[in-house]
Amino acid sequence: MRWIGLGLVIALIAGLLVGCSTMLPVVKLDPAQAPPAPPSVLGAYGPDPEVTSIEDWETRRAPLLRRAFAEHVYGPYPQHVAPARLILSEPVGVPELDALAMVEQWSVGVGSEDRPLHFNMLVVLPRSDRPVPLVIMQTFCGNRAALRDPPDTVAGPLTPAFPACDDRWMFPLIEGVFGRYINGPPFEDLLERGYGVALYYAGDIVADEPEVARGNLAQLYGDEAENAGAIAAWAWLYSQAYDVLAADARVDAGRVAIWGHSRNGKSALLAGAMDRRFAAIISHQSGRGGASLNRSDAGEGATGMMEEYPHWFPPAYVRATDSHAMLDQHQLIALIAPRPLLLGNATRDAWADPLGAWVAAQAADQVYDLYGVEGLAGTDMRAPNHAGRIAFYARSGLHGVSTADWRVFLDFLDAHLDR
Repeated sequence: MRWIGLGLVIALIAGLLVGCSTMLPVVKLDPAQAPPAPPSVLGAYGPDPEVTSIEDWETRRAPLLRRAFAEHVYGPYPQHVAPARLILSEPVGVPELDALAMVEQWSVGVGSEDRPLHFNMLVVLPRSDRPVPLVIMQTFCGNRAALRDPPDTVAGPLTPAFPACDDRWMFPLIEGVFGRYINGPPFEDLLERGYGVALYYAGDIVADEPEVARGNLAQLYGDEAENAGAIAAWAWLYSQAYDVLAADARVDAGRVAIWGHSRNGKSALLAGAMDRRFAAIISHQSGRGGASLNRSDAGEGATGMMEEYPHWFPPAYVRATDSHAMLDQHQLIALIAPRPLLLGNATRDAWADPLGAWVAAQAADQVYDLYGVEGLAGTDMRAPNHAGRIAFYARSGLHGVSTADWRVFLDFLDAHLDR
């Protein structure tokens, strides 16, 4: 009875918090109030002349922008690191999924021989006689939190996660505020549509905690750690996960999408810009340093974010947002072209600045045009439109991951991965 009473109290608190959220102002989604997004992604960039062809973009401008984002915003990807390697793969019995899927826990090794590291990845594949499309996801609380009733064999985070991640009795409260699927995806829905999913906690390699993260970055980067940031390291891990998954004959390596929410949405967007092997990218409510313009006055500012999360970006990030007029997030989005990209938002998520993300997507559209494909389709920021390669929507509500979000995610994957 004590646990029932506690559950009722948690549900009541969650209900009150969600109810209070309706008092928050709705973000104005008026294009007339949007900030500009200079410079043009195809115009002259310093001494680099205007881009007029796909060859110009792929051989000149795109490499230049990738170097600029590494130097001025995110810091570099880890260098001189041994290729990712599968250390161990073992089946895991998960009663809720066993009828639909094969569930395995993989230990993936990364890092040089003198600085070995590894992360644990939960791989869930539909039972199929052909290779399946797959979604790679980064989570906030680790693999155990993604399952309703995890067996003891599923490993927890290797580095500190949020304190609430250790207390399952807190999950109803967390989900009441941040959405039903904040800790993990709707596995059954993914499997029924034919998708596999591989999820892991990027904090296994670089913790999402400032002091611990600096030590992790030193272990991963060595002498380059001073100019490194966790967002870039986490983005790099998407590629490491891809390396081992693509080697498995059960996975269709040409139809692998990546997904991230909030800070993981920043990492997913960066990974998609840096690694062209991903077939589709879903970056949900990624905010500043993600899909939203850095020069926008709305949303969370770079300085405040760096004060609270100093490990996410190198020191160059704040200097770049203050003074580097030649670089902004529309150019990062443009680096994903011509592949499909979904940018998710919410009308009361002022932190993530959905209007700034909309303008960035519009400005990136030129590169999709260059490839001869439709980028951003339609003019309604609220309704998802999967007709073009850039899908954008802003549902009602707050920062989080809901059932409604996953309906959009799955429809986007169906539209663009061509099952």
